[in-house]
Amino acid sequence: MRKFFLTLMMGAISSVSFAQQSTEFGYNIGVSNYWGDLQPSNVTYRDVGFSTGFFVRQNINSFLAVRGNLNYGRVHASDANSQVQSHMLRNLSFRSHIVEFGGDFEFSILPYDKFNPSNKKYRKYFNFTPYFFGGFSVFHFNPKAFYKNEWVELQPLQTEGKHYNLTQISIPFGMGLKWQFTKNFSMAFETGYRKTFTDYLDDVSSTYPDLVAMHAANPKAAKLSFRGDELQHPEPTPTAGSLRGMSTNMDWYVMSHLSVIYKIQPKRK
Repeated sequence: MRKFFLTLMMGAISSVSFAQQSTEFGYNIGVSNYWGDLQPSNVTYRDVGFSTGFFVRQNINSFLAVRGNLNYGRVHASDANSQVQSHMLRNLSFRSHIVEFGGDFEFSILPYDKFNPSNKKYRKYFNFTPYFFGGFSVFHFNPKAFYKNEWVELQPLQTEGKHYNLTQISIPFGMGLKWQFTKNFSMAFETGYRKTFTDYLDDVSSTYPDLVAMHAANPKAAKLSFRGDELQHPEPTPTAGSLRGMSTNMDWYVMSHLSVIYKIQPKRK
């Protein structure tokens, strides 16, 4: 799958070098969200974080564009806000900064870029259009938990007795609406989902390790693997192999952005 998307991107970039179309530079600002073991609802903005980024877009024609993106977002969640009793008794929480770099194709529903001097005179163009996009990204994350007045990195502790990589790939896709209000400036709003291939965005995935043995080797790791003993009515320590998360469901994250865009129009031939 990775080779497939890379081939598509290289083909699009090659075609751009021969296209006499416009180039755009954009700045994003908005919110980010995630769903996974600590937030099982796939449509929610209860636990939102800040998100921002930049992109460069090359318009191949009035319907098709290719763009490169660099985005940052912060995601977080807590079992204390859950509606699931077993999650509340687990009492875990996390936050993570996500930095992603990637590219995607953008498909406009209407012929776009009304002010382009290269437009064909016999065709009608619009200064607004809905659009869809999809592509490929590489992202870095680092889940942390707040413990004893500091944010502690969870991946080095191996709270489930397993190692996972903090750099992963994702498949971004979504839709938006863009509006060009002058020859050089436009705005857009879009929501993009990121399908990841890791279940450790929140450091929760499968089962509890032997917490007694873990406590003897690394008390902090055992403490942050299960925090039900911090509740007003402490929960007993889970047995090794009992469920801590749902490993069959990979984690997702979402970014919703309002963009301000500057366009460099091509010169008429």
